[in-house]
Amino acid sequence: MLYLIIKQYYKSIIIGLLITWLSLSGSKSMVPGRMLDIPYIDKMGHFAMYAFFSAVLLLDSCRWQLNRRFNYPLLLIPLLFGAIMEIMQMTLTTSRKAEIVDLIANIGGVLSGLLLAYLTRIVLARFRA
Repeated sequence: MLYLIIKQYYKSIIIGLLITWLSLSGSKSMVPGRMLDIPYIDKMGHFAMYAFFSAVLLLDSCRWQLNRRFNYPLLLIPLLFGAIMEIMQMTLTTSRKAEIVDLIANIGGVLSGLLLAYLTRIVLARFRA
């Protein structure tokens, strides 16, 4: 059973592991010398990561097939995952801090991921037709 879940959702699992690493690693190691001194770039990163995570999770749920339905309750995973990552940043790291704005960016990303999944299905339908 676990093997089948991993086989179906391996893309989502890899993205979740990548988000975990990015969320818990030191922020100074990611942008050496502050070469990307763009206001709120970290919020844009949160938004993009969770949009991509949610879209891939939904597409994995229907096995990237056009005739299957998305499993919408799975969107609770990135929502809870984002909250857990913020708590872990607050409790396990010294170089990162939890911010409510990060959580809001995560939620916005999850909602946008829904739209991204729909758009991906439209594009796939056009290429497969």
